[in-house]
Amino acid sequence: MTDIQDVFNQYIAQAELLLNEGKLKDAYNLCMKVLEADPENEGAINMKERISDAALNYNQKAIDEKLKTLKPLWENGEYAELIKILSELYRFAPHYGPLEEQLAQAQDMYRKQFATQTKDVLRVYMQELESLLQEKKYDEMIKLMLEKNREALTNPQLKAIHQNYRDKIIAIKIEEKKSLFETEKFEDIVKFLYQMQQIDRANKQVEELLKKYRKNLLVSQVSNKQEFTLKATEDMTTLYQLGKYEKAVQVAEEILHFDPLDKAAKAMASKAKAKYAKQLQEETENQIATSYQEMKNEQAFNQNAFTSL
Repeated sequence: MTDIQDVFNQYIAQAELLLNEGKLKDAYNLCMKVLEADPENEGAINMKERISDAALNYNQKAIDEKLKTLKPLWENGEYAELIKILSELYRFAPHYGPLEEQLAQAQDMYRKQFATQTKDVLRVYMQELESLLQEKKYDEMIKLMLEKNREALTNPQLKAIHQNYRDKIIAIKIEEKKSLFETEKFEDIVKFLYQMQQIDRANKQVEELLKKYRKNLLVSQVSNKQEFTLKATEDMTTLYQLGKYEKAVQVAEEILHFDPLDKAAKAMASKAKAKYAKQLQEETENQIATSYQEMKNEQAFNQNAFTSL
């Protein structure tokens, strides 16, 4: 009966032959069969290490040859492609000095290249925005910037460019509305400023103007309300005195629409409604009495038109 150790030795000897022939994977698989059955087998452990060293040496030589073929990529500045190829090679020979050096160099050159390309792209983009600004195509500018908003979240330079041109658009539009700001059309002014906030909610100029003109609008509304209430109260009283109770009720309700707590309007509405109801009742009774009298007169006329025997 063959001893198990003899079988292991045969496997190890066969693995060495395969190693010498350069059949590293087959040699490695034989060693692993031994180690699966006997993890402490020194012969198999040593052979596995020799195979691993040979594989590393083989990979390094292959990588050296591959590195020589990459010269055109270096000359053409194709650093992204270089990083891709060198990263794949790194899996086969981690920490191999020449490979690590070239990978680090490619990454550094790519960063510099990307920064230069980004700068060129931003310069062209700014020229496009400036051209649209000169042509007063503000809506197109805003649309273009909105399309790049997500990119601007992670690109400080692009974000600064957008901020600059939004400020320019707002400043121009405010200057174009200069005549409006010289009037007391506070409601229109505030509405316009809210439109400007749609372009940039953080614009300081718009924020300051809104503070000012919202206050002016409020003062104006209060003043107009007081003037309306005063005049309406006078009209309401006059209408009541003239017996035009229905009109007096309408005016009182208009006052209460602006100021639900107005005591005079509340009192007048109640009083005028009562008078108007009584007035309607009297008018109805008079109409009934008049109709009744007309009917009696018509009957009397009809009776006199004939002769009774």
